[in-house]
Formats: sequence, structure tokens, C-alpha cells
Amino acid sequence: MLRRFNKLLIGLVVFVAAFCFYENFSGKDAEAVEIITHWVPHEVYGMPGDPDNSGKVFFSGLYAKYMGYPKGAPPYPGKYSKFWRTLPAYRYYIPDYMYNRDEVRPSNPIKGQFRLKECLGCHSVVTPGIVRDYEKSAHAKAEPSPTGCDTCHGNNHQKLLMPSSKACGVSDCHEEQYIQNSQGGIGSHASCSSFAQVECAWSIERPPGDTAGCTFCHTSSEERCSTCHQRHQFSPVVARKSEQCKACHWGKDHRDWEAYDISIHGVVWQTNKWDPNQFDMSKKLEDADYVGPTCQYCHLRGGHHNVQRLSTVYTSMGMSNADRGAPLWKEKRDTWVSVCDDCHSPRFARENLQAMDEACKDAGLKYTETFKIAENLQLDGMGEPMPKDLHPDWAGEHVWSLKIGAYHDGPGYGGAQGQSGEFRMSNCSDIERICFESVGYWMTYIFKGMAHGSWNDATYCDGSFGMDRWLVKAKVASEQARRFTALEKKAGINWVPSEFWRKGDYMNELSGAKIVKEFPGKNIFDLCPEPGWLDTHHAPAAEVEYINRKLGELGMSAGKHGVHH
Repeated sequence: MLRRFNKLLIGLVVFVAAFCFYENFSGKDAEAVEIITHWVPHEVYGMPGDPDNSGKVFFSGLYAKYMGYPKGAPPYPGKYSKFWRTLPAYRYYIPDYMYNRDEVRPSNPIKGQFRLKECLGCHSVVTPGIVRDYEKSAHAKAEPSPTGCDTCHGNNHQKLLMPSSKACGVSDCHEEQYIQNSQGGIGSHASCSSFAQVECAWSIERPPGDTAGCTFCHTSSEERCSTCHQRHQFSPVVARKSEQCKACHWGKDHRDWEAYDISIHGVVWQTNKWDPNQFDMSKKLEDADYVGPTCQYCHLRGGHHNVQRLSTVYTSMGMSNADRGAPLWKEKRDTWVSVCDDCHSPRFARENLQAMDEACKDAGLKYTETFKIAENLQLDGMGEPMPKDLHPDWAGEHVWSLKIGAYHDGPGYGGAQGQSGEFRMSNCSDIERICFESVGYWMTYIFKGMAHGSWNDATYCDGSFGMDRWLVKAKVASEQARRFTALEKKAGINWVPSEFWRKGDYMNELSGAKIVKEFPGKNIFDLCPEPGWLDTHHAPAAEVEYINRKLGELGMSAGKHGVHH
């Protein structure tokens, strides 16, 4: 009886609420925002000019007064550190520099020195998930004594350490794997933070929240073993599964997972991975006898942690072009074939890799054509807008964003001799953005697709067909710019680009604005003259030896050029 009464009471309340809602909104147009905020006092929602840290909700993000990024976060390492702004959360991803030094270590209310048993007793209450994972790990079961919390984090609670890959690589732990991982050059795990994050214009220029995802991803695989070996179980079984690579290796300009996932290789993995007779993940990689390849089976061959050891020449994820079957790279091609011949004949592997070369070369023809259309427009002074009309670039200058220092010199491109532009994704002419997407997205799709056996990615899913469309867009953008210029000249119109190309709330947060405002007459190279990672870590010794040897054998010489200036 009581239950029936409760149901009737609830029903009455719902009816009254619905009637009130109808009375309020019937007979008048109800804006969507009014419906959304009907049950919330309007004063909770932001009004124009309020600071973003007020906690008020700003519909569509409009009219919040930007308060800037959090201050007091630890500094970032590297050549351009004075312009690199950070967030406190970065400290967990770059621990040796941003967490473990006394001057930046976060405060801790707990005092004392503790051993494993005491750590587990406290953390079984405070962070029980960590303890559960640890107790399942090989560390907890190590003989003659466990590898405990204090082994990796230290026992002084006022000076706790956040373990980095260096901590794992000490002589009595995983030194061999750490050394192997460190042997890679540009494009490997060993450089994806030191170079690809710390010294790249796209990351230095922007406010930290804008590139937080880039920072977390890029720093994780260089600075921490736990990115692949999930803490605190650190199970090698999990680390051997293809999905473990998925967190980083996917997305528009590094479409590895998507290419593998829908390739014939990926389909074999997806349809058989639950069967230990087909994929016995308990076996070490050196003993693996899988029915098909996982990411690790090919790229960490035999368990070796240098992912570049068996790869081809590095070409910026496929944005640069090279005939990978040329005599210069023959030994690398032979090595790649030796990976494939577990399952395929050498002839089959070579001819499929040759098909990849041809697909990439055809893509290069399309990009060269797309690029030349943009370049000619720039040199004829018809870019809409031209670099001089834009907000300063990352260096505080006005260099054409597509300028490649090795190829382009002269006043038409801007910048010093040998200096490259910044591949800009915003605040650039439409045709420059078209070129960026053509080479950075679609051309890399073709390389990744062909390399992984994903025919869809190579052609249909924005690979070859995507480049076709962007070539058309480049032609249309050029035609329109040239037609407008001719009409303006005939009509005597001296068009001045709008102010929004030069100023804006977001643009004010970029490094170019800071340089121009605080260091007039200087650029980022003047202000950061010290050598950086790229100046001292050009390539691993083995790679340099290989290239010099092959150049000598073939009677060739190498060109030289700087990346930035």
C-alpha cells in the first residue's frame, strides 16, 4: 500500500513539474539556452567580461575573460625553455626535470622514512588500486626480496621520486632495455620529447593548454617506461599487445593504429587475439610464434627496445620523400624484408615494399604540384594574406610558413638564409593550410597505409583521394586570389588585410607576441643562442656510420642545411 502511495506521489510531482514547464514556455519561443538553464538560477551562468576563474558557465565559451595559464609550474628543459610555458601536470610526464629536483618537487605533508610494508599499509587505504596492481606484479614476487615502493620512489616521504625511464634503467634493473631504447634517433621514442616537443615551433609557440595532449603523449614514451608497461603491474604480457601502442600512435599526422587496425595484419590480430594457440602473449617476443604480426613483433623484434633498429630511412612520418629501395638504403630494405620473411617470401615482401615506394613517389608528385601553386602565389605577392600582414610567427618574425631552409632563399620567403618557416595550422592563408594538410595528413596516410598493408588508408580514406581533393582546393584558391588581384588593380583598389590577421585574444598568447612586445628587434634565435638537442644529437652513431659508408661506396656526398636557421 505504501509503495503504491509513493508511486502516486511521484507521479503527481512529475505532472505538476511538467505543467509548470509547459505554462512557462507555451505561447512563446523558448530559446535553447533558456531550456538548458531553466532548472538552474541564471546568475550561475557567465555574463560578458567575467573572469574565467569565476566558475560561471559561458555559453559556447563566449565572453569569458581569459585569466592565462596557471603560474608557478616547473620550468621545461631545453634550448627554448624561456618561451616554453608549462602546466603543473607536466611534472608527472617529465619527472627528472620537473618533479625530482629539490627546487621543483611538490610539497608533501607526510614526514618520515618508510619501508615497503609501511607503504603498503597506508596506501591500501589511500590508493588501494595501486596496491592491488603492485601485488599482482613481478616486482612484488621478486626473489630474494621484492622490488618495493621504496626501491623506485625512495623512502624519504619529503623527497619522494617520480620514477623515470632512467630510474628503471639502472644497472641492477633494466639497463639493457634502457640503453636499447636510447639508441634511436629522430622519430624514435628516444627523441619524441627532447626534439619533437622541446624544439619544435608548433609546440613552443602555443600556450600550454593548447598543446597539453601533445606534451603528455610525446614526453610519455621517452621519459617513462610505464607508458607501455602499465603501472603498477608492469605486465610484459600487456606490453606485447598491439593496443598498447594505440594511445600515442594514431591521429591525423601519425595514423599508425588506424592503418594497422584495418589492414590484413590487423584483422588477423583482431580475429585471433583471444586464442592463446594463435597469439600466446605469455611468450617473450624472441620466442613468439604468432599467427600474424603485432606492432611489437615487427617494431620490437626479438624484444629489442630500439624501435628504429629494423626500420627504413626516417622521413618525418612520411612527409618527406625518398626512394627507400634505392642503393643508398638497400641494406635497410634487406633488413625490413628479413622481418617480413617469417610469413612471406622475400620476393613478395620486396615487391610490396616497392609498391609502397611507388605510392609515396606518386604522392610526392601531387604535393610538389600543390606546393608550387602556393609558392608561385607567394612569390607573386598575392597570398591572402601575405606573411607581413599576419601576427608574428613563433620566432617573432614574418617568414612564409612553408619555407624550407634547404631549398628556399631570397626576400620573397622572408627570414635568414637557411631558415625554415613554421608549419602553421592557424592564422595563415587558406592555401598554406591546404598544403599543410596535404603533406601532413593525406601524404602520411599513404605512407602509413602502404607500410602496414592498409589499402583503404593508402587510397580511399583520405590518402590518395584526399590529396586529389586538396590539389583541386589549392588550384581554386590560387585562381580566386589572382582574379581578385586583377580586379582590384583594374578598379584601383588597394586592399588592406583585416586587423583580425594581426590581433586577437588567442594570438596574444603566442610566443611571437611576447617576443615583439618584450624584445623588440630580436627573434627567438637571438634570445636562445645556446645549442639545443638537435645541435648535439643529430643521429645515432650506427646510423651515421651506415650513411657515411654507403655514401662512400656509391661516390655520393651529403647536403647540409639547418632546420631553423
